[in-house]
Amino acid sequence: MTTVIMTHNVGNMETWLKGGHNRKPAFDKFCKSYKVFKHTEDDRVSIVCEGADIATMKQVLGSAEATKAKEADTVVDPIDVFVEIEGGD
Repeated sequence: MTTVIMTHNVGNMETWLKGGHNRKPAFDKFCKSYKVFKHTEDDRVSIVCEGADIATMKQVLGSAEATKAKEADTVVDPIDVFVEIEGGD
């Protein structure tokens, strides 16, 4: 398990923020905890997932349920995914 950062634009920040109750059950399936950060000027967010299981994350985020939730929450593709690496510090 590792730390993963997912970054993407959102079409409507208010709508996206209201979707948090939908994200939590999905994110709980593949990470121990997560924090959400908003870009200071743009409608862009980063979600830092601690203790992430990459294989499960791919399954959850690739599901039809996730696709529907992304549309409802105005997620704008692409979603950039960054994975913690050893020796990078």
